[in-house]
Amino acid sequence: MKLESYFTTLGSLEEQKRLDIISNNIANANSPGFKKDSVHFSDVLGEVSYTSMSQGPIHQTGNDLDIALSGDGFLSVQTDQGILYTRAGNLTLNNAKQLVTQDGWPVLGKDAPISIQGKAKLRITEDGQIFDGDNAIGSIDIVQFPPDVSLKKAQNGYFEPQAAGTQPEKATNCFVHQGALEGANFNLVEEMARMVQTTRNYESYQKTIQNSANLDSQVISKMSG
Repeated sequence: MKLESYFTTLGSLEEQKRLDIISNNIANANSPGFKKDSVHFSDVLGEVSYTSMSQGPIHQTGNDLDIALSGDGFLSVQTDQGILYTRAGNLTLNNAKQLVTQDGWPVLGKDAPISIQGKAKLRITEDGQIFDGDNAIGSIDIVQFPPDVSLKKAQNGYFEPQAAGTQPEKATNCFVHQGALEGANFNLVEEMARMVQTTRNYESYQKTIQNSANLDSQVISKMSG
């Protein structure tokens, strides 16, 4: 393969990867607590994918079981893959009256699921304490990771530490907003503009590859004739 064709093909593959990531971002524009993914191609041999952990906008919903986190914290969630972490605060109750995510995974208090059996007005304070009327019934376990700990996305947008066995610590710079949700941390219009530009780049590479293939075919045809 000619060197020019090699780099053209490589460029096409890079743009395809960007398109896949941008498409996933756009598909999750309405997912509470979603964090934008990006990719950087450091050289011709590899790529680095990363997730922006910046704060998303907070929108009021009025739903008592919706919570938004502002700051560096995460909710601890008991899943079938162990404890994972999330910013998605659109919570609900399962049949056992446990506080769970939309996937049905229990949100943890102090190493245990949170049970809400009462019928009075539910109140959740800024530090995650839960009250049924005036009665304290539990506390959401809000955790954070040191700045030098890298997180990666697991199933359904949950997070886990890159290094197995890494333990979180109690969040010290995070506040809970009841009746609200954190939105995705990117501008949808800007992301759609990136998709248009990336699509054009990809199509340009594909056209160059096709033209090169046609030229090669013509050369081969003349030589064989």
